[in-house]
Amino acid sequence: MKTAVLVSGVVLLGVVGGAAGYETGVLSEPGTTLTAGAAAPLGGIYPAAPLPVKTPVPSDVPALTTAELTFRQHTFQVQASDRTVELAIQVPRGWQLTTNPKSPAEVKFLDPLKERGVRVEAISPPGLSPKESRQKLIVDLEKSQAPENDLRIVSQTDDQIEADGELRAVSTLIYTYIPNKTRRYVIVSWVAAAHGDDLATVEMSITGLPQDAAGLSSVLQEATRSVHETG
Repeated sequence: MKTAVLVSGVVLLGVVGGAAGYETGVLSEPGTTLTAGAAAPLGGIYPAAPLPVKTPVPSDVPALTTAELTFRQHTFQVQASDRTVELAIQVPRGWQLTTNPKSPAEVKFLDPLKERGVRVEAISPPGLSPKESRQKLIVDLEKSQAPENDLRIVSQTDDQIEADGELRAVSTLIYTYIPNKTRRYVIVSWVAAAHGDDLATVEMSITGLPQDAAGLSSVLQEATRSVHETG
């Protein structure tokens, strides 16, 4: 089994405010006099007022701690867009592997409460570096998440891991948001796991609750060190 060791990293911290990067325009009252040829505003049509930012409801689920975590290796196959890929990864014991026919390139490992999970996706053929993949996701999140969901970028990290004497690029994004009532804590990591290639070939997302941050960080470290393509 291949192993990998995290060797370096640069962390850039930032927060996307309550509007998740969106700016709310200010509607000004039209003037009382219109010059010749100027377009008059349409009466009675105004932009919809933005929804207020959600207030998260705290979860009473006990925090996931590093002390309770032990890991085991799973080997599985997924169907990427151009080929079948077999991957191996270390995930917490007791987390159940699940698949979805609508997402054949990925599998998920869910904890017994279904509050936390690890999603592993094979990217083939690869097209972006880990850093480029992270930057693209940030743009997509800021476009797709409504301001009331209170998207917050917690950290962005570009690292390298050593596996079999070679360095591989890894990029990680951590963010939180409120999709329903409870704030969710999400870690997404891209790994250039192919031999001699700097493009991202594996995408992983690790999700849970804000109080799980320490435990999810341990899950991330173990998954990042261990994920590799077999064969």
